[in-house]
Amino acid sequence: MGQAVACRVCRPLASLLLAATLLLASACGGTSHTPTGTPVAPTNGSLTIRASEWKFEPANVVLSKGAPVTIQFQNGGSTLHDMRIDGLHASDVTSKSNGGLSAGHGELFVGSDKGKSGTLTFTPAETGTFTFYCTLPRHRQLGMKGTITVE
Repeated sequence: MGQAVACRVCRPLASLLLAATLLLASACGGTSHTPTGTPVAPTNGSLTIRASEWKFEPANVVLSKGAPVTIQFQNGGSTLHDMRIDGLHASDVTSKSNGGLSAGHGELFVGSDKGKSGTLTFTPAETGTFTFYCTLPRHRQLGMKGTITVE
């Protein structure tokens, strides 16, 4: 009889705790934000990505394997922003940042002080879907991320 009483008390309490946890997670904004919008492809090998608080425009980019691309990275925000592309193998990488952050050799990275711009040039060497994001503390969690699809 003691276990039956405990179950009648524990189950509603467990359900209440689960509901409270889910509500809190959704209120905090989580990190499950998926970039939306129509994918943008380069025109004549060039593409502009604008950074601001707390987003990239466009947040979805489509590139072609083997086709060189130059990304004009414009910082329209009120603080330093950058962009790193994770996991994409590329050749002929050149990065020209403007500000306190710069790329290592062959790194798909560009940074810029507020109101300034930089460039990132590379040739994608593989197909797939890759994430780009701002590496500054909490910027990615606040929504500064996007997707590059290489076809």
